[in-house]
Amino acid sequence: MSHPTARRAVLALAAATVTAAGLTALSAAPAQADVTEQMITIQDHQNHHSLATANDEGSRIVARGYQDDSTRYWISNKPGGRVDFTRNVNGTERVVEMDTRDGRTTQFIHWWAGDNQQWTLENASEGGTYLHDALDNRCLTYHGLDREVTVENCDGSMSQRFDLSGGGSTTPPPATGDEARFVQLLNDLRASRGKAPVRVNAKLTRAANCNAVRMSQQHVSGHFCDMGTEARNAGYAFRALGEIAFYGPTNVDDAFRGWVNSPHHYDIMVGDYTEVGLSRVGGNSWNADFGTPQ
Repeated sequence: MSHPTARRAVLALAAATVTAAGLTALSAAPAQADVTEQMITIQDHQNHHSLATANDEGSRIVARGYQDDSTRYWISNKPGGRVDFTRNVNGTERVVEMDTRDGRTTQFIHWWAGDNQQWTLENASEGGTYLHDALDNRCLTYHGLDREVTVENCDGSMSQRFDLSGGGSTTPPPATGDEARFVQLLNDLRASRGKAPVRVNAKLTRAANCNAVRMSQQHVSGHFCDMGTEARNAGYAFRALGEIAFYGPTNVDDAFRGWVNSPHHYDIMVGDYTEVGLSRVGGNSWNADFGTPQ
């Protein structure tokens, strides 16, 4: 079994502008103003068919004639006028992505904050909204009921206009079973040390997912993603960050015990952070990011 690993970082305010500067070279469509994190459905403007996935696990995006949990996404602000569309599936964040292997199809896979997983929104004067992929500024395109939704060259047609509907709620999705159990154990530990409880932040959960995915791919504990970059890409502005990682345990209690028994991990778990996000990938890859927001 691999040993857990940990690290911490403190970021000055000036460094928080570095990532934003790197986005200005993109040719992005005008973004709609004042997008807030909320639950929505994405429907084609003409027929009101909702975008969904067939099996939740890496499947293509298709259009359906009805709405249920499989057609509801969280729309969240990202740096540079971008947004993403995510959903919690089996304890991990999944995101609408343009598949870079063919450059046209869309799929629903692990969130890792790439350009092909972020979108810009443009109001259509004829009604509806164009969804441009942030990678090369093409348009999401509807092809009919139960058919794949693709990314095509923008032509202003009705098939490229969508409605983002059903919003209104700005309450973050509840913590997953693993995350809720982790936070319960964590706050009990913190209370025993006279520390204030931490709360779940969905942006930190998304930031933690990158390293959990990489450990799952390499079958070893380690830090393979830059946690500051991942936090900023998730839209999390922070004063301090800490990260604990563990590849091997098959349940959250074992992962927690391993971290507690490691002095460096323990110090982070009872440190002066106010928020946390836990990601589990592949059954035995665990990564938790701790943060104190600006």
